[in-house]
Amino acid sequence: MTALILLGVESAEQASEEKAVCVVRCLGHQVSVGDVLSTAIFEDGTSMKVDLRIVAILRYERPVGLLDPPHSAKLELAGTGELGGVRELHGDPR
Repeated sequence: MTALILLGVESAEQASEEKAVCVVRCLGHQVSVGDVLSTAIFEDGTSMKVDLRIVAILRYERPVGLLDPPHSAKLELAGTGELGGVRELHGDPR
């Protein structure tokens, strides 16, 4: 069974149509720069497919290569997907 990325989202800001910044807590498999997030779960329980690549992970405003449970960090994301009201992000490690 493949481990899945599971991130709890504390806050999300859509910087543009192709860029977003989220503060997250890692709840599943460790996350690395380059991983792709494919599903957003919203506060009302609905889900939506997204295509977001992690381009940077910042812990205490310093770039790191990975984030593992149960730590929090700021993620810079590139791709497509609406993040207003998002509660969780899921994906597959590369």
